[in-house]
Amino acid sequence: MNRKQIIAIISPLILIAVMYPVFQLLSSAFNGSAVGWYLGLFTYWVVWGAAFPLWIVGMKDLRPIIRPQRLNFKVSVLIILPLILALLYKFITGMDYGKLNFWILILYISTSFGNGFFEEVLWRGVYMKLFPDNILFRIVWPSIWFALWHYAPGSVSPNANVLGLIIGSGLFGFYLSFLAKQTGTIWWSILTHILGGIIMVI
Repeated sequence: MNRKQIIAIISPLILIAVMYPVFQLLSSAFNGSAVGWYLGLFTYWVVWGAAFPLWIVGMKDLRPIIRPQRLNFKVSVLIILPLILALLYKFITGMDYGKLNFWILILYISTSFGNGFFEEVLWRGVYMKLFPDNILFRIVWPSIWFALWHYAPGSVSPNANVLGLIIGSGLFGFYLSFLAKQTGTIWWSILTHILGGIIMVI
């Protein structure tokens, strides 16, 4: 196992250890408002979703797996299934976003794009490139930590069902890893993640 692979294996623990207090501090600084939560996510996107993948994998290796791909029937089916499940997931108590004003709705929709892109680059792209033939570290490991990471933002979301968020994110993460493996790209997992996020907030 090389140095980059070892770093990728231990980085989720560091991510959570760093981001949990970041969310707590920002939430306190903005009196528990959505602004603190959003700034926490923005920090996560910049540091962990952009800088870390660029450092550990590099743009040259990331670009080909992010590039748009042609849609076919098999991929269409693979994309539609989690979107239907995201729609059903909204009906679990504590998983809906409640009554939102226009600006908060725009804020939440923008997080769907940020999470959809940066989380897929981090949790699917990095592990796909570093562990192409290792199911444990390509799919299982990042999916478990993708689920556990959601404790950090969930801890500052009012009325959040944090356990439900972790379980749902874990299942979604496993599916997105499966989708990336089946298609050989994270393009479709990015699109599915974005659309699933939008379904959850509207």
